[in-house]
Amino acid sequence: MVQITIIRLIGYREWTESLGPDREHVIQRVQSKIHGELVDAFSRRDAWAHPFRYDYLLAITNGIDRDELINIIKELGNFSPVPLSSGTYANENPRIAEREAFRLTLRAGPWESLVGSVDGGPVAIAHIDLIDSTSSTEDTSSYQLYEHVWNVVNQVRLYLAPYGGLTLYLGGDNIVSIIPPTIKEEDLRPLTNLVNVRIGVGIASRGRTAMKLATEALDELRLRNEDGVLILRED
Repeated sequence: MVQITIIRLIGYREWTESLGPDREHVIQRVQSKIHGELVDAFSRRDAWAHPFRYDYLLAITNGIDRDELINIIKELGNFSPVPLSSGTYANENPRIAEREAFRLTLRAGPWESLVGSVDGGPVAIAHIDLIDSTSSTEDTSSYQLYEHVWNVVNQVRLYLAPYGGLTLYLGGDNIVSIIPPTIKEEDLRPLTNLVNVRIGVGIASRGRTAMKLATEALDELRLRNEDGVLILRED
C-alpha cells in the first residue's frame, strides 16, 4: 500500500492577499524555498515529496510514523509564512490514500498531524520520459514543447487514473505517477503506444528508494535505446 501525507498551508490564500498587488515575485520566492525544504526534509527520511499545489504539499511516507511526521511539520514550519497541518493515510489505491489524507489535513488544526492509517509495505512509482523531446524543441520552440508536455501529462493522467494513479509533472519532459505496486508491465505497455514515452517503474518499501529504482529503470531503457516499460523491485 502507498502511504500518502498531505500538508496544508493554513490561511495561505489570505497571506498572499495581504501582500498587496505587487506580490507574485514574493509568492514565487517563498514557494521555491518551501519546495526545497520539503524535498530535503522528506528525502532525509527516505521519503519522496512534491509541492503539488504549493498550498498543499504531497509526500509518499511509507515507513514513517506519526511522531516523525510531526517533526517534519515542525521543520517545514520554520520556512512557512502560515501554520501547517497534515493528514496521512495508507491504501492500495493511491487516489484513495490521497483523498483520505486530504480530508484528515482539513480536519487537523494548526501544527496538528492526523494519521488515519500507516503502512510499511511496498510503494510503486512510474518515472515517465518523453522520447526525442530535445529534437522536438529545436524543430518548434520551447513553449510549444511545454504545451506538448502538458498534453502528454493529461493523457498519462487519464490513462492511469482508473488504476489509482496520481500523476505529477516533474519539469522538463519528465512525468511521475504514483501507482499501485500490483500493477503489471502489460497494464502500462498500451500507454507507451498512446504517447511516445518510456516508463521506468520502481517498487520499494520507501518512496525515495522507489523513485531511485524508477529512474534506474528509465536510464536502462535509454541506454538500450529501447521504448516500453521496465520494472525494478527492491531486493
